[in-house]
Amino acid sequence: MKNLFYLTLVALILSLLVACSDDNIIEDEPLIYEERQYISKKFIDENAKVGITTEEVQDIFGHAPVTGVVDQTETWLYDSSSYKQLTYHQNLSTIASDEIKQGALDYQLYINFVEDKAVMYSYFYKGDDGNVWQYEVTDTGKPLETIVSK
Repeated sequence: MKNLFYLTLVALILSLLVACSDDNIIEDEPLIYEERQYISKKFIDENAKVGITTEEVQDIFGHAPVTGVVDQTETWLYDSSSYKQLTYHQNLSTIASDEIKQGALDYQLYINFVEDKAVMYSYFYKGDDGNVWQYEVTDTGKPLETIVSK
């Protein structure tokens, strides 16, 4: 009787292991990862729209890896760390200007929301002159580009 119990227990464990193995993945099921969009200044220029909802922003830019509230404003952060395989302290209130300047990061994009609507896009990148630049899209109608770190 005891042997039958152990044999049944082993069979149950083996069946659970087989059921949970990767070999049993059904092809039609979506995988649980998201390929992130590489965000260039041109992409910002073409897609950053003030007034669109958080859902619309997520449809365009994908899931933001870092989100939070800074100065009572919902803020999302996108960066090139997944493409550059860089681990650094992603901070919603400070840009990684050293990492951008050194080429460890290609960009950082901060999107600010008020009442679930995008109000500002701040894209930081290394310019051809080696300085860190900010390309900012707001409701003024014309993007602003300025040097933020020399």
